[in-house]
Amino acid sequence: MKVLAVICEYNPFHNGHAYQLAKQKEELGCDAVVCLMSGSFVQRGEPAIFDKWSRCEMALHSGCDLVLELPVLYSLKSAEGFARGAVALLSKLGIEGYLGFGSESGDLPSLIQASQLMQSSAFQAKVKEMLTTGISYPKACADALSALSGDPFDLQESPNDILGIEYIKALEAETSLLKPAVIKRTGSSHDSLTPVNGYMSASGIRSAIQNGRDASEFMPQKAYEIVAREIKAGRGPVLPESLTTLLCYAVTLHNREWLAGISGMSEGLEKRIMDAVSSRRSFEEIVLSAKTKRYPQTRIQRVMMNILLSIRKDDEVLFPSYARVLGFGAKGAEVLRQMQESSDIPIITKTADAILSTEESKRLFELDILSTDIYSLLYPQKSVGRNGMDFYRSPIILFS
Repeated sequence: MKVLAVICEYNPFHNGHAYQLAKQKEELGCDAVVCLMSGSFVQRGEPAIFDKWSRCEMALHSGCDLVLELPVLYSLKSAEGFARGAVALLSKLGIEGYLGFGSESGDLPSLIQASQLMQSSAFQAKVKEMLTTGISYPKACADALSALSGDPFDLQESPNDILGIEYIKALEAETSLLKPAVIKRTGSSHDSLTPVNGYMSASGIRSAIQNGRDASEFMPQKAYEIVAREIKAGRGPVLPESLTTLLCYAVTLHNREWLAGISGMSEGLEKRIMDAVSSRRSFEEIVLSAKTKRYPQTRIQRVMMNILLSIRKDDEVLFPSYARVLGFGAKGAEVLRQMQESSDIPIITKTADAILSTEESKRLFELDILSTDIYSLLYPQKSVGRNGMDFYRSPIILFS
């Protein structure tokens, strides 16, 4: 069975996502779509606006056949770590087909060329040189690519291009059975709040939902119905500001030495975060106070999520050692049966029955459970959350 694999967040699922799944599945001649989706926290360093089960359900109603959860350790990494962890997990499942992704350029040959340049010693030396000027890592990478290729490349303006480059690098490193397949992004840009040609970015839709505006025209009907259901039930929207008290507590509880050991922390950043927390009492103010040209906002936010979850630098070496099923449909059940025969890692459909044989896999699993427990504290209606929800919630199954 030929599979279209997609690494995603669906925060929330919108018309652009539906377009990608349908278009690439048809063009590539794939039999099924498998989505590896971030769970409770997303790569920009924030809680997802709705929980992983509702976002999984949106995807299953809108073109996806099987949804797996990306471990939180990888969902809170920069583009390179996010891509490497996700691709490694998919590769261990033994599925064949394509890894589909959208990008600003839609130019696969150029992305492959850039991936090759980024693996060269000349590129690494150039980046190291540019970082000494105090610029951010993405800016240093963009300038190094431009210098080596002769073409301007603004990675900060092309976040999906840089993620695509990292996917290609990871596929080569993992000798994966999946091949890269790119589709040009349609409509508004990554963080735009303005609709274009009937499409709105996930950032724009989140802003609309947060401010009580109707975003139904930019989402599949069923997906928007799920949004309305979750809001009515008090399970959303979950917003970054709801983390403020927890974050202030987590930073205040620990000393500078402990904070310095957090994943993503570099020399001096822990002091900036401590100072920001000591004088400010909102998530946005803390982030803006701690950010610099060298430490952009998303880096600060990811580090703060790592503080909240106690994700340490020692955890960075953990490799994908299981796959957790969030939901599936009829075709997804067929893919799941095939994966259970080909996979090099256990596939967990019921959390309580998980059998993990190493301390490393237990630690990775522990972080996932913790992230769900902390997320459940952030529901607008506090009574609907509880600890251990991973053990009480079953996978979403749609056989319609």
